[in-house]
Amino acid sequence: MDSRFKFFQRLVAAPYLLALLGLLLPLFNVSCADQVIAEPSYYEMANGIDLEQTLKEPALGYIKKMETGNPAAIERFKESIPDFPRVQPIPKLYGIAGALVIAAIFALIAPYGYYASLGSVAMGMLAMVSMWAFLAQMGKICSALGMNVLSVEPATGIYCASFLIIIGSAMNMAVIARPIVDEIRAKRAAKKAIGQ
Repeated sequence: MDSRFKFFQRLVAAPYLLALLGLLLPLFNVSCADQVIAEPSYYEMANGIDLEQTLKEPALGYIKKMETGNPAAIERFKESIPDFPRVQPIPKLYGIAGALVIAAIFALIAPYGYYASLGSVAMGMLAMVSMWAFLAQMGKICSALGMNVLSVEPATGIYCASFLIIIGSAMNMAVIARPIVDEIRAKRAAKKAIGQ
């Protein structure tokens, strides 16, 4: 096995670790009538956020008015977000970060076993699917608030992390395919040598 391929194998873990940094960027945008009012990151959602500090105007002003003038609307929000205006921490989200770390560890030990590369791909894909499932769940929560003007859309963080996971998975597949390709080439070369 040449030194360039060994170096490539060592780099396979990097996209998964970089995906953890990508999650520092906004995970999704909450828009109200086409105006972005919140851009929480993955880590903010995992640790819990105070909407009174996170929301942008004019949404923050509307909430302040509701608290004094329309407590029934606040109660409706509390059906979906019990501690409104605080969103409680979601520690289960750290499972996504854990899956990315495990994918990176498997990628690092991949040169010593075929199954490690497959495990790395599986954990990376699991993390990506979980992120998008969480985003869909956030959309459902906003819909449940009964405000048709609210919409949830993917933001830079989820795109960045997903792109890096796909790169890591593609690199893992290359690590898996290389020995197979080398073996096929060796067999063809042996057949040619016998035929001459």
